[in-house]
Amino acid sequence: MGDRWWLGPGIGVLGALAFIVGVVTTPPAAGYEVSVYDAYPLWTWAGFALALVAGLGSLFRSVITGERGWRHGLAIVASAYGVFFALPLFRGYYIYGTPMSDALYHFGIVRDVLENGLLPETGYPATHLLYTALVTVTGLSMRELQPIVALGFFALFVGACYLAGRAFFGHRGGLATLGAALPLVFVSHHLMTLPWLFALPFLPLLLALTHRWARRRRSGHEGIFGSILICGTVLVFYHPVTALVTALALALYALIVAAPSLRRVLQRRRNRTGRRDRDHGTSAVTYRLPFIILIPGVFWYLSIGHITQFLARAVTRDIDGGAVGYAGAAQQTSYSIRELVWEFLVLEWGTVVLYAGVSAIIVAVIAIRLLRRRGSRLELLFAAQFSAGVGVALFLIASQVLSRNIVRLNNYTLVGAIFLLGLAIAGLASQRPNTDGWKRIGVTLALGGLCLTVLGTALLAGAVTYEDNSHVTHATMAGAEWQHDHHQTAPETRAFRMSENIQRYFDGLSRSTPEDRQFHRSVDAYQLPDRLGYDDADSMAAVYENETYLVTKTADIEWAADQPPDRRNEIQSYSSSDLEQATDDPSVSRLYDNGEFTVWLVEPNSSGAGSESD
Repeated sequence: MGDRWWLGPGIGVLGALAFIVGVVTTPPAAGYEVSVYDAYPLWTWAGFALALVAGLGSLFRSVITGERGWRHGLAIVASAYGVFFALPLFRGYYIYGTPMSDALYHFGIVRDVLENGLLPETGYPATHLLYTALVTVTGLSMRELQPIVALGFFALFVGACYLAGRAFFGHRGGLATLGAALPLVFVSHHLMTLPWLFALPFLPLLLALTHRWARRRRSGHEGIFGSILICGTVLVFYHPVTALVTALALALYALIVAAPSLRRVLQRRRNRTGRRDRDHGTSAVTYRLPFIILIPGVFWYLSIGHITQFLARAVTRDIDGGAVGYAGAAQQTSYSIRELVWEFLVLEWGTVVLYAGVSAIIVAVIAIRLLRRRGSRLELLFAAQFSAGVGVALFLIASQVLSRNIVRLNNYTLVGAIFLLGLAIAGLASQRPNTDGWKRIGVTLALGGLCLTVLGTALLAGAVTYEDNSHVTHATMAGAEWQHDHHQTAPETRAFRMSENIQRYFDGLSRSTPEDRQFHRSVDAYQLPDRLGYDDADSMAAVYENETYLVTKTADIEWAADQPPDRRNEIQSYSSSDLEQATDDPSVSRLYDNGEFTVWLVEPNSSGAGSESD
């Protein structure tokens, strides 16, 4: 079998080619489309799935057997992901993300820097400075750069996990951790501009650097310490919350690995006075332990001010979608039990459920081993990292900060899960040749189960990463820009699934003022009433007391139709018949229409017929 290592990569190449050909030969979207997945023939996605399975399978085969082929598997997965991340460009979308996307907010800050040379006060300027530099150097627009930057940071995250896994577990463990990091466990977040996700690769990277630095005994390797400080400083400016989480991870490392190593070294020195310690296991020179403890403290000090401001704004709802807003929105939904399970446990949180569930079992096994005094400090370290991630997530849920975004608040949990899976797969692969009989069967089944978990998570993530109705078309942005340029200050603007991030994108953050706000994602005064108001009246004149802009979009109707049946009647929505009624309403004038985005003006005191103007 050793001469057939190329079979897996060969099949993967065919799958990747099928996926790439399917994407390249399919014309861009002619109008608004609900789903990226429905835009391509089934064989295209079969090729993508085959590339993932064959690529990851080749990598895990190398982990288990020690044979070559993992580089080919990695290249196959990388080529498939490269095209997968670029799908918004192939489809011709303006940007992946809804009109409420945080990417528009961040791009507004970049616009400030490019046009005014001023960086608004934010807690994480590194992302904005990076985009500013890339726009200046490449000449590409921010929206065109988004999939490229997102892919780059995903590659950085995977590479950091590999380096950390290799530093802690050796070559086999590094490959196993690499495989566990390849699924898109953060699903749609991987495709967007999110500073917290861009900062996340520095967590495993700093763990790897700290561990390597703590093991060195020669002063010639002090450059690693400088790298730690540089990466830590960059991390703080990418996202202070992630810096605090990293500080916790490093503190656990100092407590579980570095401090016991120091005690062991000191004990050996007392017992062997004048003799050089030749043990090449995990060790820490005496003077390095205070620095290992100090580094998390520095990250905490630099981050805590930004975190305090963030929490205060979230509680008072100065941040859109704050804790109170999330809690209120959750009470307005109505799903059946089956729809709840499918919508959240599978589509929204499926990758978290799979990785966290299997990792919880691994933690239980480690706990049993530790009770029997068979476990190692590295097992304890990553069991503690995973448990700390769960604890952080529970704290954020209890405090109702970002409590709706389960994937985001479990980012530390998922990092811990990746390392636990890498540790377990590498450990079982090393143990398997030394067992026989029923024990060998048990080890093989456990090893196969873990590898299948990673493969299943990769396939699930690939199938749900692009959410339905979660992109902005050129027509939508053209209409939003028209409304932004032509609206009058006095009339209010009512819209569905729009936010003030649109205004920030066009004006920049510094020139975007609440007094001239056109859209808001949650405040009732900016929302469309059910059926545009025709649910309670035959004319808009009886619904609105003052002149009001109404914004309607094709995406709104498609979004409502795509919701589960039990919820469809509850959400604020309108239909094509309501738009026809607005056309015939004498109190309504159609100011702008590009086929997907329409701006109406309600004039309660007007008696003229509905009309369209330029």
